[in-house]
Amino acid sequence: MDMLRMNSSWWSWAWAMLLFPAAAAAQPASRLDVGGEARTAVNVTVYNQNMALVREVRQVELPRGVAAVRWQDVAAQIRPETVHVGAPGSAAATFGVLEQNYKYDLLTPTRLMELYVDRQLTLVTVDPDTGVEESERATLLSAEGYQYVYRTDEGITFNVPGRVVFPEVPPNFVQRPTLEWLLDSGEAGARPIEASYLTYGMSWSADYVVVLDADDAGADITGWVTLRNNSGIGFAGAGLQLVAGNVNLVTYGPADDYRANREMRTRTLSTELPAQEQFVEQGMFEYHLYTLQRPTDLADREQKQIELLSAAPVPVEKKYRLEGYSYWYVSEQSGPLENLPVDVWIEFRNAEEFGLGIPMPAGVMRVYKADSSGGQQFLGEDAIEHTPREERIKLRLGQAFDVVADRRQTDYEILTDTLWETAWEVTIRNHKDVPVVVELREPMGGDWEVVSASHEWTKESSSLLLFKVPVRPGEEAVVTYRVRSGY
Repeated sequence: MDMLRMNSSWWSWAWAMLLFPAAAAAQPASRLDVGGEARTAVNVTVYNQNMALVREVRQVELPRGVAAVRWQDVAAQIRPETVHVGAPGSAAATFGVLEQNYKYDLLTPTRLMELYVDRQLTLVTVDPDTGVEESERATLLSAEGYQYVYRTDEGITFNVPGRVVFPEVPPNFVQRPTLEWLLDSGEAGARPIEASYLTYGMSWSADYVVVLDADDAGADITGWVTLRNNSGIGFAGAGLQLVAGNVNLVTYGPADDYRANREMRTRTLSTELPAQEQFVEQGMFEYHLYTLQRPTDLADREQKQIELLSAAPVPVEKKYRLEGYSYWYVSEQSGPLENLPVDVWIEFRNAEEFGLGIPMPAGVMRVYKADSSGGQQFLGEDAIEHTPREERIKLRLGQAFDVVADRRQTDYEILTDTLWETAWEVTIRNHKDVPVVVELREPMGGDWEVVSASHEWTKESSSLLLFKVPVRPGEEAVVTYRVRSGY
């Protein structure tokens, strides 16, 4: 009997020793709520592809041991798998990260109703005759598609008029998206903690204003950064950097990341005053990084513009172009082509000697010119790609009103199954009071050669025949040529 009691005591002690660590680990860690007010520094790097990198430092009073730190006030469109937490800069971290969670079960009426299915709540209605409120207990049976079914003492009912009162808020809810880390610190005390993450909903583009002079030979050019923040959070006094270039991103489907497909809305327009050297550009990997030389506020649902560059005067060239099609030279045309549009282009070089000479980010260039009264009038716009230093920028503004052309095929001959000869006559009329030069650009396919031509021509490339045709004011010029082409 004594032996039995001894064995029983020994097993009780053994089980206690085995269960003690699990019991100790089950003790809840202290919880710290760290909001945006604890932020001491923030830097935002925005990419062209509706994405930004946020790096922020907050001062946190960590206890010794394990603590659950709730990092509130983060972007609503955060990519939680990209979060990194540690000490700022190159400093060594004085804590370890045991676990990371992203809480986005936000407190909304619909979600609250969903979580109260099979739970009791209170229905409050108002007597329309007396105005007296009446309350009754009910159990929510279903909450599908804003249709709510209840069980009350009187039976099953649905869509009860009035309001619903909940006894408490379920613990899983957060008021706004929140990161939560389980941190293990070897010592207690206040210290800076840096968190970085990628978020959708922030993007930037370049917008340019080009003002032509009276002779269309020079222009004043101003470049603006247009920044849009629809990430769900704003940052005050943020360092701002912009990356120009096409960064490869893995595409997520709607089921993988719903935040990437939210509707983007713009609320306000804020324009900064221009300043010298607002952005400093530097190369970074195969991209270009533009750093704003002062802090700025990035409010949520805001469109902000900041001057990127300014140069004047920049020499420009105006060109008239008449474009053809390659299929014309291997088929017979049924009749003349009349009143063909002649496109108007302007070109300039992104050169330092003209006050430019920095890599120009992709964007839209809008061109203006003053009328006789001095008012600026819009002439047209065109998009440019990322343009390195010393490259030429070419803008198609529209079609000339007073320069028109006709084209007709004067001969079509099939030499073999794969060889054709065609003859053409192109008439260009200039109704302006100044002379113009029209570039007649004829795309060619396969192997080709010019048999004869009335004007000088250039083989601009293996697939382009180019005539530069001068036309005097009020007159016309007729270009004739014969070309042999085959495959």
